[in-house]
Amino acid sequence: MTTGLVLGAGSAAAAPHTIASTDARARYVENFDSLDTAIWQCEYTCPAVVDGVARFELRAGVPPRTAGSWSKIRYKPQRFTSGRFTTRFALSHRPKQKVWWGSALWSDGPAADGSQFNEINFGYTTDQSYTNTQLRFESARRGKAVSLKVDTGVDLYDGRYHTATLQYSSSSVDLYFDGRLLMKITDPSVIPADPMSFVLGPRLVAGAPLSGDFTQTVGAAEIG
Repeated sequence: MTTGLVLGAGSAAAAPHTIASTDARARYVENFDSLDTAIWQCEYTCPAVVDGVARFELRAGVPPRTAGSWSKIRYKPQRFTSGRFTTRFALSHRPKQKVWWGSALWSDGPAADGSQFNEINFGYTTDQSYTNTQLRFESARRGKAVSLKVDTGVDLYDGRYHTATLQYSSSSVDLYFDGRLLMKITDPSVIPADPMSFVLGPRLVAGAPLSGDFTQTVGAAEIG
């Protein structure tokens, strides 16, 4: 694991484990030289970390909510009420089953039943009707949510790396994709104020097991 500030600007298209940044607020960078369990807590299945990338693998034939169909990690040192969260990721072939992939900030909220959840995310549930270039950008404050369709202009399921950033404060939530600002949310009624955890990785949400494996690969993550 490598930690510290990321310095320098320019394209990192050829390096799956590199995020270029000049943001002075950057305070943690994960290059996945290993999976440090003092930093990341696994949900069901830990990613396989090899050659500087984390492979979050969902296996064919495994039912939902079990090891093999759910692979996520949560950042343990702190929760957040603002910040900038960047992920360099690649996706394998799009499955027909109900798989959610992406990057998120999340908390269950104050209600015991989770109805007042808080969330910011980009990603998609693959059995839905969007094209392979589209994803969802979502924000929720204590159960009041907005979900927006965003067209990235690229095939998200061709195995190529892309860099996405969620940036938020009390006044806005922004989605950047490959260095471009694609969408902004400014309605304060759906911008979370409660502390949230940063989470990476996919899961089979419900329904039939996968007919083939699916992988979300993460080459680097930056919290700033």
